[in-house]
Amino acid sequence: MKIVIADTTLHGSLIGGAQTFLSLLMKGLKEKGHEVHLVVKSTPDKRIEKQIQESGATVHTGLWKKNALVEDAAPVFAKWVNDLRPDIYMISVSPDIAWVALPYLRSDIATVTIGHTDSETFYLPARHYQSFVTKAIGVSDEVCNHYVSDCKFPAADTAWIPYGVVTNPVAPAEHGGNILQLIYVGRVVEEQKRVSDLIKITQQLAARNIAFHLKVIGDGPEMPVLQSSLEKEISENKVELLGWLKTEEVVTHLRQSDLFLLTSAYEGFCIALIEAMANGCCPLVTDIKSGNKQLISSGQNGFVFPIGDTEGFVKKIISLSADPAAVYSLRKMAWETGKNYSIERMTTAYQDCFVHAAAEVKRNPRSADTNFPLMETCKSTYPLWIRRLKAAIQ
Repeated sequence: MKIVIADTTLHGSLIGGAQTFLSLLMKGLKEKGHEVHLVVKSTPDKRIEKQIQESGATVHTGLWKKNALVEDAAPVFAKWVNDLRPDIYMISVSPDIAWVALPYLRSDIATVTIGHTDSETFYLPARHYQSFVTKAIGVSDEVCNHYVSDCKFPAADTAWIPYGVVTNPVAPAEHGGNILQLIYVGRVVEEQKRVSDLIKITQQLAARNIAFHLKVIGDGPEMPVLQSSLEKEISENKVELLGWLKTEEVVTHLRQSDLFLLTSAYEGFCIALIEAMANGCCPLVTDIKSGNKQLISSGQNGFVFPIGDTEGFVKKIISLSADPAAVYSLRKMAWETGKNYSIERMTTAYQDCFVHAAAEVKRNPRSADTNFPLMETCKSTYPLWIRRLKAAIQ
């Protein structure tokens, strides 16, 4: 198969699971013999550029003028796709152009989109362009349910495909020692990840003289706040801020840890959570609709708390710090769950979805509609001629 994947956010600063999984998927698809093309707006961020290169996918930049308006750039981009004649055109993450191009695509190209989080970021464009999408992939059951109930996709046209991660074929070993090893992996942001709750949990544990060590892996706009708020704990070697690390380095730290903390307000199917469980970390997470409760049976392979319940997190960590045998048992159960979410399983599921999408579009080809209206987020109150003039002189 010839596959085009569009992600117009890979050059930006907000790099998370929705971006990092792509290199693993593309590498898996290449190994299965598929021709993979990745469309990006600009050179990918340095943190993921090497992994994308190693995936073997052909990377395309500059397919439209840098300052072009989306309604002008989309037909140009769509023509490039049509001339390439792929079997599959998949939108991973894009706020605009990858979606706006859909009505211009050939009717025999199967189109696919991915919902990475349970949020309007992915539902709004899917809802607007639903009639031009052959298959919608959700990383969790909740995302798939929203595609059906809110975006009006037929259930048969949705597919649940969770992220695949580097799994450990060997059961976790006991760490020994009296210090509970905690870890957080993810973007350091407040709006989704609620890093202020992570700060509160850490400060409460330190105030109660619990023997712990927290590693924070990742970066983001709230990193200075995290660093200043936990200055005392950092100086006492209770907290270690490691920044952005390569996947293999993250896995090494996960295998050295006991408990994985996730205080998010919403997720899709958190790739860091799966990775943590697959490498023997017991997760303590928030009770959100999407993802977490598909993975975790509270008290068996992890624990689930209401959003914002920092005291609940603290009490459970204190309890576990006094019971190493329970921690080890929970870690093994988490590993039993996580090891099922391999990269191979994910890649095969995507391949199957693509085969079904290609067959579907042959049976029921779409119709192009070059007059289809833009979604609201792409519209402007200024006349088109003024915006074109402004873009031309930038």
